[in-house]
Amino acid sequence: MTRETHNQDHELEQRVRRIMLLRVFFLTGFVALLLTFQERLGITAPIKPLCMVIGIGFFMSLIYAVLFRFLTLTEMASLQVAGDLLLVGGILFTTGGIDSPISFLFLFVIIASSVMLPRAATYLAASGAIIIYGVLVDLEYFGIITPVYLFPESKVSFASGYVFYVIFLNIVSYYTVAYLSSFLSHRLRIVKEELVRASINLEEQRAFNRNIVQNMGNGLITIDPEGTITSSNPAARALTGYSIEESLRNPIEDLIPLTELKNLFCGDKILDLPKQIEGEYQRKDGRVIFIRIKISHLADLNVPGYILVFEDLTKLKEMQEKVLRTEQLAAVGRFSAGLAHEIRNPLTSLSGSIQVLARGLKLEDSYKKLMEIVMKETDRLNTILSDFLNYTQTKKNNNTIVDLTQLIQDVITLLKNKEDLSSKKQISFKRTTDHLTLNGDEEQIKQVVWNLCINALEAMSQGTLTLSLKEVFSFQSGDFQTIHGGMVLEVQDEGCGIASDQINNIYDPFYSSKKNGVGLGLATVYQIVNRNGGVMDVKSILGKGTLFTVFLPDQESVKVVSLPAH
Repeated sequence: MTRETHNQDHELEQRVRRIMLLRVFFLTGFVALLLTFQERLGITAPIKPLCMVIGIGFFMSLIYAVLFRFLTLTEMASLQVAGDLLLVGGILFTTGGIDSPISFLFLFVIIASSVMLPRAATYLAASGAIIIYGVLVDLEYFGIITPVYLFPESKVSFASGYVFYVIFLNIVSYYTVAYLSSFLSHRLRIVKEELVRASINLEEQRAFNRNIVQNMGNGLITIDPEGTITSSNPAARALTGYSIEESLRNPIEDLIPLTELKNLFCGDKILDLPKQIEGEYQRKDGRVIFIRIKISHLADLNVPGYILVFEDLTKLKEMQEKVLRTEQLAAVGRFSAGLAHEIRNPLTSLSGSIQVLARGLKLEDSYKKLMEIVMKETDRLNTILSDFLNYTQTKKNNNTIVDLTQLIQDVITLLKNKEDLSSKKQISFKRTTDHLTLNGDEEQIKQVVWNLCINALEAMSQGTLTLSLKEVFSFQSGDFQTIHGGMVLEVQDEGCGIASDQINNIYDPFYSSKKNGVGLGLATVYQIVNRNGGVMDVKSILGKGTLFTVFLPDQESVKVVSLPAH
C-alpha cells in the first residue's frame, strides 16, 4: 500500500511539473503571437496592460517554482489553479472584457485542474471561472471598469439578448468541460491505479515465486526442448556440485548422465509428461547419491521447455535398506531365539547327566580331566545361550528405587573376587555422594555395569579401571537431548583401545574383536540403555584406553526430545 501511494504521489508531482512548464510555454507563445500580430495587423491599441498581466504570469510561475519545495502537492496544485483563474481574468480584461475572443482560456484552466485535482476541485475551478467572468461582466455593465480593447470593439448593447447568450454559453461550456475532463481524468486515474496495483502484484508474485524457487529444498533445473539447461536454483547447484557457470547452456545429460534421462530427450518424439526417473548419480566431488527426478512441461508465455525437480533420496534409501535388514534380522532373531531355547533344554539334561556320571563313576585322571572339560564347555555354551536369550527377549521393566552407589560397589566386590582377576588390574570408584538413587530396573542396571566392567577388564593387561557416577538434571550428547534428570555412569579403562574403523560396530550382536568373545556383552548393554530411554557414548584412543559414558534417566517421567538410532 505504501508503494502504491508513493507511485500516486510521483504521478501527481509529474503532472504539477508539466502544468508549470505548459504555463511558461503558453505565456511565451502568447507574447510571440502578440508581437507578430501587432506588426502584421497594425494593432494600435495599448498592449502595455496585457504585457503587465503576462509579466505577472511569469512572476507567478517563478513563485510556484520556489514554493514547490515547501508546499504539499495538493496545496501546490490548488494554488496554481487559483492563480491561473485570476491570470486568465486579467488577460480577458486587457483584451476586451466581454468582447474578448479568448474567454475559452478558462477551459484550459478547468482541464488543468481535472488533471491535478479530484473531481470536486474541477467543479470548483469551473465555478471560479464563472464567478470571475461574471464579475468582469457586471463591473463592465455598471461602468465601474472599462476594459482595454485589444481588438476592435463590437458595440454590442447589453440590452440585447446576445450578451446573455454569450454568458450562458460560457457557463454551460465551463461546466460541460469540467464534467467531461473530470470524468475522463478520474477514469484515467483509476485505470492507472489499477495498472500500477496489478503491476505491483505481478512483481510481488514474481518475486515470491522467485524466492520460493531460490529457497526450496529440492533442486530445480529448467531446460529448452533440445535439453539445454537454461536455469538452476541453489539447491540444484548444491546437490550436483556444479556452479551456475558450469551448468548453464550445457546439455542436461552432461550434468546428470542418467541413461533414461538421456534417452528421454533424444530425437523428436513427443514426451509423455509428467514423468519420474530414479537412479544413482555421481556428484562433481565423486560422491554417489541416489536421486529422483520429476519432469514436467514448462508453460511460460509460449516459451517451450521442461522443468526438472529432483531430490536426494540417499538417506531415505539407506533407511529403507536398514528397515529391510532390521526386519530380516528380527525374523532371524525370532527363529534363533526359538532354536536356542530348544537347544538349551537338552543341553541342561546333558549337563546334569554328565555331572551325575562324574560323581558316580571312578575314572582315571585323564578321563576325569576330559569330563571336567566337557562340563566346563557345557557351562560356557549354556552361558552363551543365556546371553543370547537375554538379548533377543524383551523383558518388562520392574522399576524400583535403586541405590546405584551400593549396586556399583557390589559389582566391584564381585569383580575383585573373580579367580581370573590379575593383581596388575585395579578398580577405582568415584562418586559425588555416598548414596545416589534412581528409579529403574535393578537387574538391568546391574547387567549394564557388569558387562561394561568385564569388557574393560578383558581389554586391559594391566592398569586401573575407573568408574564414576554423578547426578544430572538434563543431558545432551550429539543428537540426543533430554530435559529429564538421571545418572551419568563413566567406565574408563587403560586397555588397548578400539580402532576407528571398528568403533561403529561394537554394538552389533556377535561382533567381537576378542579372541574368545561372543559379541553380546556391549550389544546387550546398548539395548538395555536404549530401551530405558538412555544413551551411550564411547571415546577411545588406541594404546591408551576407552571411555564409555552412559546416561540412565529416572523412569518416573522420562521426556526425551530425540533418540539416536544405531
